[in-house]
Amino acid sequence: MRGVVVSIQVAILLAVILAIAFAVASYLYTTFNAATQYTYIAVTQAYAYPLGDGAGVKLCISVGGAGGLAISGVELNGVGATKVEVYVRGSLASQVRAGDVAEVKAFVPGARVAPGTMPIGRLYTREGFSFVFTATVVNGEPACIS
Repeated sequence: MRGVVVSIQVAILLAVILAIAFAVASYLYTTFNAATQYTYIAVTQAYAYPLGDGAGVKLCISVGGAGGLAISGVELNGVGATKVEVYVRGSLASQVRAGDVAEVKAFVPGARVAPGTMPIGRLYTREGFSFVFTATVVNGEPACIS
């Protein structure tokens, strides 16, 4: 009878060890899988400049992670842009892929910017992400510095 009890104890202990190993393996797999699917934008430079009856915004961005993102909007001091264009390698693009460096140009009507101020803005993507930036006010549209 004693051998049966020991066998049952070993079987229970083995089942607990396997359950813990399975839980750890599942956690590691889902963490790794989520990390490979994540895409992010780094706003490397942000500029705002007076333009007609509003302000122009130029963002120099770098996309990393996996996949790509589509830029859907830009906001400056709470005012949304009416025109947003994205350029990748000098060409107009609808989506920015991971590894790309891009320029986002936007026109924000009614926004007033003056040298010495640092307006706050937000970049929106179609995927539902938003990225905050602080723009430097300059005179005229600047070039992105690589």
